[in-house]
Amino acid sequence: MTPKNAAGTARRRKIHIKVGDTVYVRSGRDREGRLTPEEIDRLDPEAQQREANRRPGRRGRVLRLLPDHEHLIVEGVNMVIKHSRPRGRATRATQIQTGRVEQPGPISIANVMLVCPNCDRPTRVRRGTLEKRTVRMCRRCGESVDAIK
Repeated sequence: MTPKNAAGTARRRKIHIKVGDTVYVRSGRDREGRLTPEEIDRLDPEAQQREANRRPGRRGRVLRLLPDHEHLIVEGVNMVIKHSRPRGRATRATQIQTGRVEQPGPISIANVMLVCPNCDRPTRVRRGTLEKRTVRMCRRCGESVDAIK
């Protein structure tokens, strides 16, 4: 749900992730923290929580941002099946894949964290100046996340 300002109109939140960034999935079905039914039967609730927190989340590159909905599309995460019908004349030059096509679906920005390219760990970002330019900086190692051109 998009937050509203005093006038009642929707306002956009500041997004700290850009297209091409590597992100870590913190929660959702692609977190890979889910336990199998056998593990649930075998472990007590505290051990289940510890085991689920030990498992890593999936990583992927951001393909597209949807800032109005506060979602993004990550490569290989939240894969959905789209059914498509053949359209137009199928020639050898334009072969469109039809039938069941698997493609990445949107995931909420709140469920991902940016991965620092320097320390290779999920991190929050802060703003800092480097060579008279404002850049995103890693909170863990203090290095710039943006490539300076």
